[in-house]
Amino acid sequence: MAKCYILVSISNVLQHQMQDVKLTSDIMYSLKEMFGEQGCSARQDTIRLLLNTKMAQRTPLREHSLKMISYLNTLEVLGADINGESQVDMILQSLPESFKEFRLNYNMNKKIYTMYEMMNELVAVEGILVTANVDTNMVETSSSKPKSKGNGGRKKKDFTKQEGILGDWKAK
Repeated sequence: MAKCYILVSISNVLQHQMQDVKLTSDIMYSLKEMFGEQGCSARQDTIRLLLNTKMAQRTPLREHSLKMISYLNTLEVLGADINGESQVDMILQSLPESFKEFRLNYNMNKKIYTMYEMMNELVAVEGILVTANVDTNMVETSSSKPKSKGNGGRKKKDFTKQEGILGDWKAK
């Protein structure tokens, strides 16, 4: 059954070459010999992409996390063996400085997350950071000096202290 699936999924030329091979493992070995070098190159390219990816400003965290997880899944398909903790560490290192406290908390509390659990935690933290930034901006704008209303910045004259007619009137 496996041999049939393999033969159906490869090109006609390869099907013709592999038709007389009896064992599925022999077909797999032959295919690996033919295309193994391409897998190594693709794996190296994906590792380079993974290690050089940094989250850009204003990129949604979920989008960035899914991109990183996609690279890690591609590596797994290409034969790379990266344990779960290392995968989480790679994603954490790709985050901007604003997630420094999250990384510190992760390391101090020796948290253990799957990639998807960590992504959900990070999305929650992102929501808190966005709310905090909005609140901070509102406080900054409301705490700025109030503008003078209608008098054009001129001081009002205090006529009660003014000398002259009013001063004489007050003295009486």
